[in-house]
Amino acid sequence: MRFIAVVIFQLISLLAMGSSDTLKLLFIGDVMQHAAQLDAAFDGKGNRRDAASYHYARYFQHLKPQFEKVDIVAANMETTFGPAPFTGYPAFCSPSTLAVEAKESGINLFFASNNHSVDRGAAGLKGTIELYEQLEIPYTGIYRDSSEELANHPLILSKKNIKIAFLNYTYGTNGIEVPSPFIVKLLDSATVRRDLATARFAKPDFIIVSVHWGEEYKLSPSINQFNWESLFYNNGADIIIGSHPHVPQDVVTYRDPNGDVKQITAYSLGNAISNMTAKNTRIGIMLEINLIKTCFEQKEILQPKVHYIWTSRPAATSGYFTIVPMKEYLDSPSCFNIKGEYELIKNYYNTFKKNDR
Repeated sequence: MRFIAVVIFQLISLLAMGSSDTLKLLFIGDVMQHAAQLDAAFDGKGNRRDAASYHYARYFQHLKPQFEKVDIVAANMETTFGPAPFTGYPAFCSPSTLAVEAKESGINLFFASNNHSVDRGAAGLKGTIELYEQLEIPYTGIYRDSSEELANHPLILSKKNIKIAFLNYTYGTNGIEVPSPFIVKLLDSATVRRDLATARFAKPDFIIVSVHWGEEYKLSPSINQFNWESLFYNNGADIIIGSHPHVPQDVVTYRDPNGDVKQITAYSLGNAISNMTAKNTRIGIMLEINLIKTCFEQKEILQPKVHYIWTSRPAATSGYFTIVPMKEYLDSPSCFNIKGEYELIKNYYNTFKKNDR
């Protein structure tokens, strides 16, 4: 009897393993568009007010192989897509071709709530929402009105038999009032509790929160971030993806008493691409997370993988901005058309890798 019980247990275990579903996710940080980026993307031939005159395929060309290996690639789109003129900081407004090329590269989820969501007022919000809908790309964090927010936040995505609720918030909008009736999801404790209750009611397998928070250029999370983290987890979140500091902060894994991953917080992924010059703003994190569900409805979060990425600028690339996967570049620099940055990239990579950031 004991032998039979062992055999049955092994068969059940094999059945569970054989029929499990794995959903692979990648998260990148802030996709920005400063004036120098606009200049580099402009083809020099057309009209500067025409989005078709701006080209962005090279932004993501080196990440596309990684994007193609996963199911969901999410980015914080820290710009608006309102009408021309196209402008950089402090009031970001980008050509639609940036979002088009992001989608073409494999990014298939946009986080839209951040401190620059209202840079172009109602026209910017309207243009951004209409573009995302035209591209048929899921997005979260901004809405035309409260009824649309009620219907679409949390954003529920189901792939490979795994259901995820995505929520998206920002600490503020740089003092610019959100024009009525538009909605930008702002951090508010009562709102967050209500939204997470709504998410739980939908019975997702996992709840992921993208949040624009923290202090710019700080490598360590703030007390405010820790407080919000506790609120998110106490109300049912499983994973937190942070943005806004523009530099990488720690990725922390919390485990249950059995040693299994329970929750993951990426306090800040840093920039994906920008023209920022402050220290540590050219290095970012591409975070890989795999989620598993078995036929017995057992759910598991695997240990996350941190991939460091780097913004290379026109001086090193013969005229364009591009995102470089740092380890791949250091292993095979001849595969990248980048000059004069090997030692710089190596030093940044080794420093952050050593500090486990």
